[in-house]
Amino acid sequence: MNNVSVDIDRKLVADVQKRLGEFHKKAPNAIAKALNRAMTNVNSNIKKEIRKEYHIKSRDIASTLSKPARATKNNLYAEVNSKGRPIGIDKFKVSPKTVNPNRKSPIKIAVKKDGVKKAMGAFIADINGIKAFKRTSGSRLPIQRLFGPSVPQMLEDEGIQEEVNQLGQETFDKRLDHEIERILEKGRA
Repeated sequence: MNNVSVDIDRKLVADVQKRLGEFHKKAPNAIAKALNRAMTNVNSNIKKEIRKEYHIKSRDIASTLSKPARATKNNLYAEVNSKGRPIGIDKFKVSPKTVNPNRKSPIKIAVKKDGVKKAMGAFIADINGIKAFKRTSGSRLPIQRLFGPSVPQMLEDEGIQEEVNQLGQETFDKRLDHEIERILEKGRA
């Protein structure tokens, strides 16, 4: 399991209270709203950043993501989790994706966008849907399904993590400024 979480410290709360002046009691509300919007943005950015590096569909990433903790004015903490198993190679780029028992050339597989590799001994079979397999011995059976990395493993990539964290922080800062302005505008009216 891999997660992105944010926990707010007292220094930030004090800073927001100072900026709000006479409306300082609304600081936790502003921070919680900004935090929840940032986590929604992190959820979207995880899908975008992983798809920049890997040949995978957004829905296959989304199915592993959850937001178990949302921020409230009493609990200034939020997180996005990714929990999942290795994904079948057939969910990535496989060429050709057709079943052909007489195929002479190896199938080509691309998990990452940096290149295609030949999968020697791999074949495509229709067993409850089109999937990629390889034989585990010299005989016809048994066969073993081929898997790529799980979404949490993809999230461990340093470049993806840095980008997601940076974009999440930028969103949080913008939303916090917006929420503070909104409270101040409402107070003046």
